Amino acid sequence: MLNTLIDLARKLARDAKTDKIVVITKEDVELMNDEFTFILTPKRFVTMLESMFYTIEEEFSGKDIFERALTFLQVSEMAPLQIYLRDLDLKGRAVGVLDLDILKGVMLIDVERSKLQRALEECSERVDPNVLKAVLNVAINVAHKGREGKRIGTGFVIGDVEEVLKRSRQLVINPYECHDIEEKDVKNPSNWESIMEFAQLDGVFVLDENGIIVSAGRYLEVSVKDLKIAKGFGARHLACAAITRETEAIAVVVSEGGDVRIYKDGEEILVIDSTMI
Repeated sequence: MLNTLIDLARKLARDAKTDKIVVITKEDVELMNDEFTFILTPKRFVTMLESMFYTIEEEFSGKDIFERALTFLQVSEMAPLQIYLRDLDLKGRAVGVLDLDILKGVMLIDVERSKLQRALEECSERVDPNVLKAVLNVAINVAHKGREGKRIGTGFVIGDVEEVLKRSRQLVINPYECHDIEEKDVKNPSNWESIMEFAQLDGVFVLDENGIIVSAGRYLEVSVKDLKIAKGFGARHLACAAITRETEAIAVVVSEGGDVRIYKDGEEILVIDSTMI
């Protein structure tokens, strides 16, 4: 059945003039070497979708339409993220192949209309897109791997450094003090391991708009009065949201639960579910 779905996806991709095909399956699939770029999603995402089906089946009536609508919505947001993290353009369309036990099909996804693309466009007004992509890669690694087998949370405040530093103080000795610029550049993947190590510190990272880490272990001293964010989050999420309300900075926050959130102007503009990556 999966081969049939992939053949249909190839035909749809040709008709839609796209070379991107996202495959959602629990089967082991070798990446095809042909005219298309095949992207395989993590198996944990498939498990999450099927778990969602079973939960809906137990709790809701009229589940068939609701299940399918919710699944297509999840896939339409996951596919652009997979494309983005593989350094492919978020332009045009992509074809999704859905191979679940209880739902199989092929769908056309407009990646330019995704929440991810809208959030990236908003942030690009203030932060270099390459910096944001690097920070998101580090944040996602922290969300998945944690440190020494433990889940950890952390935050990255990017841009408007002078104003951010005025509204914060150092909790510990700044581990980035006196280091060469090359060793503080978040865009350099060779620095990611050390950043993940320092993510265990209390406080947040402060980066300039070019991706140079100014400080780690920074405590934000901002008012959270009248701040509207989702319930259940702690001081780090509140402080990072608040600093973006008081400055022109963008904040990326990793929760101990593994999700990644982006804040701008005091509001959450994107949530990345850790099961999608």
